[in-house]
Formats: sequence, structure tokens, C-alpha cells
Amino acid sequence: MRTALVLVSAFALAACGSDPAPNEPEAVETPMPVEPDGGIGDGAGPLPEDVLANRIPTRFHGAWDYVGGTCDLASDMRMEISGSEILFYESVGIVTAAEAAGDAVIVDLAMEGEGETWQQRTQLMIEGQGSDERLLTSDGDLPPTVDEHPSKRCP
Repeated sequence: MRTALVLVSAFALAACGSDPAPNEPEAVETPMPVEPDGGIGDGAGPLPEDVLANRIPTRFHGAWDYVGGTCDLASDMRMEISGSEILFYESVGIVTAAEAAGDAVIVDLAMEGEGETWQQRTQLMIEGQGSDERLLTSDGDLPPTVDEHPSKRCP
């Protein structure tokens, strides 16, 4: 009898702990929406690439060479652009900041090459489409100017 009383008391206490308080609403779990673009389901859409700090937007990524160049690795006008750096013929620029400027992006680069280091601010802009697509570069501290050496995208 004593054992039965102890078991009934234990079940009663366990049951009391699972009841919500009289004034508290019962928690209801709602599933997060699935996003059409495969997002993580938190309801937020993907960030526009220009919002991502210190990154060159993906539309600029790839290998580029002067329109009259061969796109060969040995071309002295060739550059390779990624989100975090620009590789030039004999130097490399690490992105320290990036900001949108309309359709262009202005990047601050920590440059290193031929035994020297320096800071460089460069504006990148893409003009045209397909085989007419051109990468235009200019000094990021000055208003955009005509690029006398536009680049084509390399295959």
C-alpha cells in the first residue's frame, strides 16, 4: 500500500510539472517557410551581393585581359578577380573594403608586388553583354573616366 501511495504521488507531481500556468498561453511551434531560392528558411531573402562588405560582387569575378590581348597567363594586362582579391601580372591586391557606386563597385586594395606595398582604390564597371562585355577600370578616388584599356572576359 505504501509503495502504491509513493507511485501515485510521483505521477501526480510529474503531471503537475507539465501543465502550463493558468495565465500563460501554450507555446505553439510554427514551421519556418521554405524559400524558393533554397534559403535557410528564416524568411529573409538572399542579400544583394553589393551589400556584402569587403567583397567584389560575383559579376566581376573571372579572368580579364585587354581587348587586344590573348588571355594567356603571361599577358601583362591580364587580371583575375575574385571576391577577396585581384591578381595582376606582377602584383596582387587584397580587398580591404568595397562599396557600391551605382552599377560599379569601388574597391580598396592592399597591393603587393615586385618587393613593394601600397594602397590602391579602383573602380570596376562592366559595360555591354556577351562577346561585347567589357570591364572598365578607373581610379576610385576620381570621377569615372574613359578606360583606354578596356578588358574582355577570358574563357
